[in-house]
Amino acid sequence: MNRITFAVDFETFYSKECSIKTLGPLGYFSHALFDAYMVSVVGENGYTFVGHPKDFDWSMLENNIVLAHNASFDETLYLYGVERGWWPKVEYHKWHCTADMCACLSLPRNLKGAVGDSFDVELEKSTRDNMLNKNWHEMDDQFKEEVSEYALKDSEWCLKLWQKHSGKWTQFERDISRLNRDVVQRGMPVNVELIKQARESVSAQLFETERSIPWNGDRPLLSRKAFDEECIKNGIEPPASLAQTDVDAQDWIRRHGKKYHWVAAVTNWRRINSFKKKLASFDRATMENGRYYGGMMYYGAHTGRFSGSGGNLNLQNLPREEMFGVNMRNIIEPPKGRKLVVVDLSQIEVRTLSWLSGDHEMLDKIAKSDDIYEVFAIQFGMWSEDRGSLKDVDPKLRHIVKAGTLGSGYGSGPDKVAAMYNLELEAAEKLVSVYRDTMTKVTAFWRKLKNDMCASYDTNSELRHELPSGSTLSYGKLKMSRSTRGINYVGFPRRHGKKTATKIWHGLQAENLAQKLARDIFCFHMLEIDKAGHDIILHVHDEVVVECDESESEKVLADVIRIMSIPPDWISDIPLASEGKILDRYQK
Repeated sequence: MNRITFAVDFETFYSKECSIKTLGPLGYFSHALFDAYMVSVVGENGYTFVGHPKDFDWSMLENNIVLAHNASFDETLYLYGVERGWWPKVEYHKWHCTADMCACLSLPRNLKGAVGDSFDVELEKSTRDNMLNKNWHEMDDQFKEEVSEYALKDSEWCLKLWQKHSGKWTQFERDISRLNRDVVQRGMPVNVELIKQARESVSAQLFETERSIPWNGDRPLLSRKAFDEECIKNGIEPPASLAQTDVDAQDWIRRHGKKYHWVAAVTNWRRINSFKKKLASFDRATMENGRYYGGMMYYGAHTGRFSGSGGNLNLQNLPREEMFGVNMRNIIEPPKGRKLVVVDLSQIEVRTLSWLSGDHEMLDKIAKSDDIYEVFAIQFGMWSEDRGSLKDVDPKLRHIVKAGTLGSGYGSGPDKVAAMYNLELEAAEKLVSVYRDTMTKVTAFWRKLKNDMCASYDTNSELRHELPSGSTLSYGKLKMSRSTRGINYVGFPRRHGKKTATKIWHGLQAENLAQKLARDIFCFHMLEIDKAGHDIILHVHDEVVVECDESESEKVLADVIRIMSIPPDWISDIPLASEGKILDRYQK
């Protein structure tokens, strides 16, 4: 069957109050001010349409391929409109996201950037900015014509991007993009009453914190000048910095915060206010059905991992512990009769690094052991099998070995390992030394990556790594910089759609490749879990969350663990393991 490809782009009313950034997709679409007043459609057969959605012949999309540059918006709006009776339902063959495609292919995610990089054309996007706060019926004829032309151009360029690049976007990645949208459109069950209680509690804490700041009401709460003047008034030498990452600043706050409550109040206010905004985001994007509809961005990171999709709530980075009396993860809670099945890949990056290094002997040992860190303790000469289970006999040593394995694998030195895992420097020095002496396949892999980097610079070619899944990891063409420490190479990986100058070295490459391979394996598993009929409602790095009936939960848990313990055909020799649990509410 010859299918026609159509690019579709909706234009909608938006304002500070009525915005997808603050409300989430369904919260935005259901807002009283929302209006989808225009759709533009461009077909590869030469067809074009721009006008009100009710005037478009939606049957043209039946069994055909649909594109949108940000399908998480346009497709979700289309499906929402079908439910509301705004336009008819059609069974399109596939709906692809060209923004996701561009991100995967190391192009800018945004349309303007992608078109600029692909066609050397500068798109004018000021029309979109000028549409702020404007309803269709309030626009004059000249601006209506400008908006119509703008919408049509967006669809034309969306189609051109697809025609130029789609052949490089693998079916595997297309399926992952599709599944991620399905997960977001499914929504997550939340405890609405708990959100309400948490918002009230945190708002009260914020109010009390503000009351503790002497200059509240007279100057901005975070005014550094006001802070320094209050220090001098109390006979305290103001600190050079208040940054959380500044060791001296945090020591200063600890010394003076107990006596002067306003010191702690100033440093806590920003954190409490940020947390308050996260709770508000949870609330605003939760619909009457008790489900939260947020967002997770496909290929949000250079390694292909997912990221948050804007706004104040990043589902990929929810606080692991309770903050200000609230456990934010516990807000995700299924209704009565339903359960959450949470399963993650065990020590996946340790396994992928060993595989990338060609350390088949270590992989064989991992496959035969119930405790991966006991394997490394034996490898390091710090344990022997005849002493029993490391986990049971000496859990403190196991923690040290785990820190050394994770910290040293990407080339970190003793200082960093000690800081990352709260170890004594002497212990960290011993760990790093024994790791490098015994893990010779990994250190050989580092040397290869360093040689690849130098060769890429010398030949003025792209530093690009191929992975067994068929995906690639690119740093672009490298530049050289000199410092007092010697020569550095700078690459330009894309982060959030933008090329970012980054110091490239063997440790960073090893970490990125191990994470990229882990991501590809995890995505394969998500597709398999979906094929098995299980409803994924959230995924975070190497962890998947499935919602199911309570009566089926044990069966679902066993099946998801089984699926996530089987490697893909394209990397069948890596030993995998997974573990999971059944929960009444989400937790770390």
